Amino acid sequence: MGVAVVCASRTGNTEKLAERARVELGEALTDDVAGADVVLLGSWTDKGGLDEGLAEALGQLAGKRVFLFGTCGFGGDDAYYARVLDNFASALPDDVEVVGRFMCQGQMPPAVRERYVTMAEANPERFQPMIENFDRALGHPDAADLDAFADALRAAGVLS
Repeated sequence: MGVAVVCASRTGNTEKLAERARVELGEALTDDVAGADVVLLGSWTDKGGLDEGLAEALGQLAGKRVFLFGTCGFGGDDAYYARVLDNFASALPDDVEVVGRFMCQGQMPPAVRERYVTMAEANPERFQPMIENFDRALGHPDAADLDAFADALRAAGVLS
């Protein structure tokens, strides 16, 4: 089975997942999206959806089996991850078969925390939880996230 990986990663978090997939796939990995049996489509979370830069790649996915994956700065909540992945799926061509999904938290750039701290001075009730979330996100995706991603790929039949 040939598996292609298509990924948009703004800060490197989603790329860590993609790299883990590439290592796990070994000889099954292909650069040929058109000829792939399965395409792993990964994105950082951009306003709750896919990176806009993936628009061209989406057209190549018509009729394909796709495994969606990604990272988002806000996290820790499976219901939130499910909503984001639903947004990802809604951007796919209608005839795509989604064979699996995975989302985990990714760390954010330090400037984001600095912005939250400044905004918390005026509105601590709103922004203190965002600072706490930022701090929890540090180091993610971590080894446990990467292992969970590989497990999700196995569960979907993408890896043996």
